[in-house]
Amino acid sequence: MKKTVILLGVLMLCASPVYAISGVGVGVRGGFVQNYDNPGLDESSLPVDLKEMPMLGAHVVFGFIPIIDLEGSAEMAWKKKEFLFESGVDTIEADFTVRDFSLNVTAKYKIDLMPVIKPYIGAGLGWHWLTYSTSLDEGPSFSLPVDENRLGYHGVGGVSLKFPAVPFELFAEYRYTHIMTKQEELDTKGTNYSTVLGGITFGF
Repeated sequence: MKKTVILLGVLMLCASPVYAISGVGVGVRGGFVQNYDNPGLDESSLPVDLKEMPMLGAHVVFGFIPIIDLEGSAEMAWKKKEFLFESGVDTIEADFTVRDFSLNVTAKYKIDLMPVIKPYIGAGLGWHWLTYSTSLDEGPSFSLPVDENRLGYHGVGGVSLKFPAVPFELFAEYRYTHIMTKQEELDTKGTNYSTVLGGITFGF
């Protein structure tokens, strides 16, 4: 009985004029992570520069009234780089890989200025799985950040392009992200970066 009452309440909320879902869309996205500032990497002994990483992902969008969208996304950013590591008198060629897989929720407010082009701003939260790996084993003069699962938050700004009678929407977006990383052994703090991305959303 209790579950039935809760279900009816949710249905009534979604069916109300204020909170009714005005549309649903799914899509894909891609872009580049830029200005990647990860203190855990800066304090490690890896001679690599990870200022830019490619990113791919997918998303689902729920429209609540014409100017508010709630977006859920799954994204993967990664970078693999080769570097030279000196061990004694030998120089060893190795590779290093960093991955950032995240699940994100973002609320976006669309500024209804023109029927086709709509700027928007928004903010949200994400859970990030950060992993670091190398083809070398750690040694006395070689250190890696430990893998972390951390909460992050972000702000976004962008523009969407939707033509009448076309079942898809294009968008371009800038996003700033802060992840609450904390490498205990390296005594570091949060990770910051920006992302420039674009994508397409199919509505139904």
